[in-house]
Amino acid sequence: MVVFSLDKYTLEMSTQLIEILEEQRKRQQLLHNFTDDYRVCNNIRNSSVERKNRLYSATAGLKTIRIHDFRHSHASFLAHKNIKIQEIARRLGHAKIEETWKTYAHLYPKDKEEAVKVLNIYA
Repeated sequence: MVVFSLDKYTLEMSTQLIEILEEQRKRQQLLHNFTDDYRVCNNIRNSSVERKNRLYSATAGLKTIRIHDFRHSHASFLAHKNIKIQEIARRLGHAKIEETWKTYAHLYPKDKEEAVKVLNIYA
């Protein structure tokens, strides 16, 4: 696990993602306007990012989604892997867990079933 910190935000990332970001940084350093205040993408709606998104989704035979939808996919993936809503809220940068819950509560229907199973065991 690698920790990335920027200002007040800290995010743990996989080793593979760090490697991809480092390769991107090396490519960006070749540009004439590179500065030490480096960001992967200053404008995530950058046309080249959108073009790659369309290309890769078409190649995979998938519907193209907006770049912002990758944020929802990330949260949904974590929820389906039984990551607690508190951690998802933290990763998304939500100040209040209620904000996360309003958007992602539908991903936790099995929690109701699990709660009843636990209660039945001890009844």
